[in-house]
Amino acid sequence: MLSDTPNLKEIEKKAYISYHRDGLLDIFVGVYILGFGLGIFINILWESSFGSIMPAILIAVILPLWIAAKRKITMPRIGFVKFGGQGTNRFMAVLLGFMVAGIGVMFVFTLALTQRPEWINVLFQNGLIVVGTASLAVCVLFGYSMGLKRLYAYGVLSLVLFVIGHFLGVFFAYILLALGLAIISNGAFLLMKFVRKYPLQGGKALAD
Repeated sequence: MLSDTPNLKEIEKKAYISYHRDGLLDIFVGVYILGFGLGIFINILWESSFGSIMPAILIAVILPLWIAAKRKITMPRIGFVKFGGQGTNRFMAVLLGFMVAGIGVMFVFTLALTQRPEWINVLFQNGLIVVGTASLAVCVLFGYSMGLKRLYAYGVLSLVLFVIGHFLGVFFAYILLALGLAIISNGAFLLMKFVRKYPLQGGKALAD
C-alpha cells in the first residue's frame, strides 16, 4: 500500500528535532550573543578593537566544544544521527545567519561612534526596534526551516527586550547580555531535561 510507505523526510525531520532537544544549540547561540555584549563593553572600556573580533574567536572556540559535547552527551543517549544534505544545510544556515548578523551588529555599533548622515541618525534613533524586528524575522525563518518552534519564542523575546530597551533607554549591550543569559538558561534547562529523559544505561554509550 502506498500509505504504508515510510515518509523518509518526516522521519529525518523528527530525528533532527530530537537531536537538537538537548539544549546545546541554545547554549551555543546564547554564549555567542553574550560575547557580542561583552565585546561592546571591551571596545568602550578599554578602547580596544579586540571586542570587534571577539565573536569570530567565540565561533572558533565554541564550535569544537559544541561538537565534543554532542559526542559526549547527545550521541551516547540517542545514537549517532547522520542527516542528509538538507539537515546539514539547515544547521549551517543558522551558524552563517548568526555570524552575518553578528558582523552587522558590530559594524553598526562602530558606525554609531563615527560621524554619519542625518538619515542614518534617524535610523539609529529607532535602531533597537529595527534590531528587534530583524531578530524576530531571523528566528522565525530559522525556526520554520529547522522545525524548532522554540526559536519563535526567542524571536518574540528579542523583539520585546529591544522594544522595551528603546523606550526605557537601555544600553544596547545590556540587552544583548540579558538575551544571551536568557537563552543560555533555557538551554541549560533543556539539557538537564534531556539528560534525565535519556539516562545512560549502565554507563554504556549507544554510540559505542
